[in-house]
Amino acid sequence: MLSIRAGVLVAKGGDRVSDPLNDILVECCKLRGCYPLMHRTLHEFNWFCSCVIWGAGPFIDGEIATAEADGDEALAGVLKDRRNEENAIRDRFREWYSCGSDELIRLAEAFRIYCREQYGDEEVGA
Repeated sequence: MLSIRAGVLVAKGGDRVSDPLNDILVECCKLRGCYPLMHRTLHEFNWFCSCVIWGAGPFIDGEIATAEADGDEALAGVLKDRRNEENAIRDRFREWYSCGSDELIRLAEAFRIYCREQYGDEEVGA
């Protein structure tokens, strides 16, 4: 039987149960400097997974074209930067994604690499 004590998954007998996905995401949350506000990290992890799987997606080019047609070069520039960043994530981490029982762990490990590069190797507040 499992229970949660002070936010930790505990097995009968009091032994801590390892949860690699949770451990990786908590580490990323600390790297991002928003621990214990995990929802922010979960939102970014969701965005990251979408980038790895699909890149920027099919609609952003239309948004860029519309911004350019409207003469909004600032918006077009921001959208191009976003497209380039999301496609770069796909290109860099594509091999980390494969369907299977370890799919989320592999994506989380890639996300940890991304967080270390983006936010530094030191946990904020550590």
